[in-house]
Amino acid sequence: MYKPDCPFCDFSGREALVYEDGVAFAVISLRPTNRHHVMVIPREHYESFVELPDELASHTFLLCKRLSAAVRRVSRADAVTHISDDDVNGSWQNRVAHYKFHIMPRFRGDGVEINWNREEAGTKARAEFARQIREELLPGGVVP
Repeated sequence: MYKPDCPFCDFSGREALVYEDGVAFAVISLRPTNRHHVMVIPREHYESFVELPDELASHTFLLCKRLSAAVRRVSRADAVTHISDDDVNGSWQNRVAHYKFHIMPRFRGDGVEINWNREEAGTKARAEFARQIREELLPGGVVP
């Protein structure tokens, strides 16, 4: 699919290009969390991760793995945060409703915050969440 008003379908910022092939491309983020923050973007327009055809998802994920290793080496990062970005309604922080995968090098004291210190859900609640998701899966673990 192609969406003419999508800046990623009609990408022109070649100066920030890190990698490209016929399936996907990678660029330095316009609004990076840290230096060397890369976004990997499928060429075809999909708004969410679950819409990606299996071959495209596999290609994108393997490309992310290669690029992540390169980013880690070049940036000498203490860690790398990977975020699959598909907030399709644009209500969170997504500025472009085109699926992308972020590779963000992290450094001690960089001030980038992702709050992992949330309240624990508890055993009963977690069991219930797991049951609800299992019921949504079709035989073979395929989501409808």
